[in-house]
Amino acid sequence: MMKARLLAAALCLALAAPTAHAGPFDCAVVYDEFESLMNKNFLVKPDSYVPMAWDSLSFEEYSEKQKGKLMLRPGRQGWGAAVVRTNANASGKFLFAFDGGPGDLRGSPLLIIRDITLVNKVEDGSGQRIFREVRVSAQQGVDLDQGRIDEGDAVDLLFKNVDGKLSIESTNNAVIAFPLASLCK
Repeated sequence: MMKARLLAAALCLALAAPTAHAGPFDCAVVYDEFESLMNKNFLVKPDSYVPMAWDSLSFEEYSEKQKGKLMLRPGRQGWGAAVVRTNANASGKFLFAFDGGPGDLRGSPLLIIRDITLVNKVEDGSGQRIFREVRVSAQQGVDLDQGRIDEGDAVDLLFKNVDGKLSIESTNNAVIAFPLASLCK
């Protein structure tokens, strides 16, 4: 009888304790929000969780609106993050950085895309593909489904340099969304 009372008291305390959830995200254990971006609810409707920039982001917008907003582990701090629906209907995420160094061999700025993670079906995560890194020179496109620089209809993302203004833009019916706030407010 005493065991039952203790168990009931412990259950009441556990149910009364405050939770640290923001929607389906457990912010009490988050150490790298980039990992949370593959949450299927977030991939389907990211703007229901945080404000998003859609389909393009300039270096200035990144610096002003996204940089430092997400909790990222050491080694990822200073990187931008995005979720994507490719033109081949895969969904996923990637990290990016505008390289401020000498760029490519022509002196063109570089966009570095890392940790591209895609799934064919958001519902069950099937068909997962991961690509480590793609280095993109200005005026080049990336086929995220293949994790490589490409041209034509397969390209999902363009890296542009117009009069020294750098930007990432979606193309060919791909959709890219850039979170502008932490999932853990």
